[in-house]
Amino acid sequence: MTVFVFLKIKELLDKNKIEYSHITHEHVHRSEDAAKIRGTSLDSAAKAIIVKAEKKAANGEKIFEFFQCVIGGDKRIDLKRFKVLLDSRNVSLASPDEVLERTGCTIGSVPPFGNFFNMKVYMEKSLLDKDQIVFSAGTHNDSILLKPQDYLKVVEPVVELFAKE
Repeated sequence: MTVFVFLKIKELLDKNKIEYSHITHEHVHRSEDAAKIRGTSLDSAAKAIIVKAEKKAANGEKIFEFFQCVIGGDKRIDLKRFKVLLDSRNVSLASPDEVLERTGCTIGSVPPFGNFFNMKVYMEKSLLDKDQIVFSAGTHNDSILLKPQDYLKVVEPVVELFAKE
């Protein structure tokens, strides 16, 4: 969890003249707790999840590529669907150590800005139906609230259906 990531998000939003609200709150780890403390709905939470996909290198060796999935706080990733999207034989959630190593953030504080971490970002299409989305902004104490269309503008994620209830 890093203030540097939070400041980078604010800088990007300000530079692009994006209207947003910064919410400071108690330390939280789970989407349900965050929604309560933020005073927002669970389905408007845009949680950022890191997944890894097994790929084959040119020499036939197994390698893993990391991606970021942005999904509603009330939903889960359908990993079978993600296998198809990524054309991979094996897709799994990244471990807490892998998440920290690649983002500098702990699970629960990772912002949905995979582009900051050299990861392709996939956004669950149902988040576009929300008036606003809210997400952790690099720490367990800071959240950002903005319109999903503004998020699309600055992150340019691939929008797909990959959630399950």
